[in-house]
Amino acid sequence: MDILRRAILEPGPPENFALKTVQEVIKPQKQTKLVQDENQLLENILRTLLQELVSAAVQSGEKIMEYGQSIVDGDVAQGQIPRLLDIVLYLCEKEHVEAGMIFQLLEDLTEMSTMRNCKDVFRYIESKQDILGKSELFARGKLVMLRTCNQLLRRLSKANDVVFCGRIIMFLAHFFPLSERSAVNIKGVFNTSNETKYEKEAPEGISIDFNFYKTFWSLQEHFCNPASLPQAPAKWQKFTSSLMVVLNTFEAQPLSDEEGNANNLEDEAATFSIKYLTSSKLMGLELKDPSFRRHVLVQCLILFDYLKAPGKNDKDLPSETMKEEVKSCEDRVKNLLELTPPKGKEFLGSIEHILERERNWVWWKRDGCPAFEKPPIEKKSVQDGVKKRKPRWRLGNKELAHLWKWADQNPKALTDPQRVRTPAVTEYWKPLAEDMDATAGIEAEYHHKNNRVYCWKGLRFSARQDLEGFSRFTEHGIEGVVPLELLAPGVRSKYQPKPSDRSKRAKKEETKGAAHQAEEGQFVTPTSEIDVEGSRADLEASAAPMDTDAAITENLSRDGTPDEHQKQSSDMEPGQIEADVEAETGMVDGETDAEVDLDAVG
Repeated sequence: MDILRRAILEPGPPENFALKTVQEVIKPQKQTKLVQDENQLLENILRTLLQELVSAAVQSGEKIMEYGQSIVDGDVAQGQIPRLLDIVLYLCEKEHVEAGMIFQLLEDLTEMSTMRNCKDVFRYIESKQDILGKSELFARGKLVMLRTCNQLLRRLSKANDVVFCGRIIMFLAHFFPLSERSAVNIKGVFNTSNETKYEKEAPEGISIDFNFYKTFWSLQEHFCNPASLPQAPAKWQKFTSSLMVVLNTFEAQPLSDEEGNANNLEDEAATFSIKYLTSSKLMGLELKDPSFRRHVLVQCLILFDYLKAPGKNDKDLPSETMKEEVKSCEDRVKNLLELTPPKGKEFLGSIEHILERERNWVWWKRDGCPAFEKPPIEKKSVQDGVKKRKPRWRLGNKELAHLWKWADQNPKALTDPQRVRTPAVTEYWKPLAEDMDATAGIEAEYHHKNNRVYCWKGLRFSARQDLEGFSRFTEHGIEGVVPLELLAPGVRSKYQPKPSDRSKRAKKEETKGAAHQAEEGQFVTPTSEIDVEGSRADLEASAAPMDTDAAITENLSRDGTPDEHQKQSSDMEPGQIEADVEAETGMVDGETDAEVDLDAVG
């Protein structure tokens, strides 16, 4: 013991004297490494010495991490206890002693210290976390360190020592890997012992609605155990009715920006606490506090997010009616958060981002917590004098060369009909049709109509496969091109052509076609025939100009120039012109030339 006391006071780094001191105290069988019995003996001696130093520091009234003669190690001056810990840490790191010895001493030190001194002890632990986290030390001491940190968290006040609790949790996150299952709540067990106590009977002289007070605080019974709601319809009904009362009250008493800035207590660290006071006398003031409202509304979003989380068993899944109620309540809660000053929209965006990350963690846990870490790539040592040649790839890099080789081995990959095919119009426009349905709840900024490449490809497909739909682009834009059978009934009526418009367009085309054909001296189809066989009439009308041009050219070449024809027509009487036109068109009592010839043959 005296040898160790003198060693603590020696200046210089521990590697100059630490191993020599252990050899003097223990006289080990091996010169550089202690066996099991020797490790146990040394650990008992060190724990006894540490207890004596802590007791002496308490009696002197000094902080335990600053007690004793100051030992200078380079530019750093430290007390006797940190010096002892440095010596043991060096011996553990160099594997001269058992690796878990330093963790045992740290646990003893925190148990013997007050919470004020524990902050100094934990500051020392944080400064050495890179060494404590090494694989040779971590494997032997991780459970002891986890137990030490959990004991500190139990002793600390969650309301008054929030920063210190956060430091401990951050240390554990750095000390343990992400895939460490000991830090994961695999089963998703809730802390049902977190009970919120409130007044059951109305006190005298109360000036608020006591029924609302009881309804409000009764929500905490459901927030602490969300898993019980899907299994009990009566409990869910009670929760929703109570929540409706609270949301109606929040909506009826909105906060202005001035009230939000005046009553906001989030920036005042002195008044921050994990749980709010439940006195009925404070209910009126708490309703005017924006942080209090946000606290309740965020609890609602967390509960809804749990109910919607995928991967549950069938008995834990909410019913269809419950899903609809959850969606309705969630929309109201988000709207209230957005309207709650200050910076309601920014606050809601942050909460949604946090919940999205939580959903990713839920998936990770339900997939068995696969490891995030990847083993390091081993670098092969190059012999001296041998020049390492850089790899040369066929297409410039490894990935392209591998892809090219894979294509040679799979020649049908680029010609497979399941891979290389033109999608049908109805299949291609389905995403945009879903966006146009208002019940889908898709925000405008995420609509496919904002994707210019998607719209351009769709117009090309419609031009080849659906000319009728393609023609609606001029009047209705890109949404009009979507096939009508894909749209919901309420949306379809907006883009479906009206019967009156269709008849007007048909008459207009009929009048235009008749005038054109009469001018060119061709046969005009009766109106009744256009109505019955509109498509055939359109085709004949479109083909008529070509035939007419040919006939006119032939007549002009045979009978004279256009000016001569015009002159001759001007000298004729109107009746004569009509007769000539009728004769030229081959009309005999409403029959075509072809029909006359057939009668003559018969």
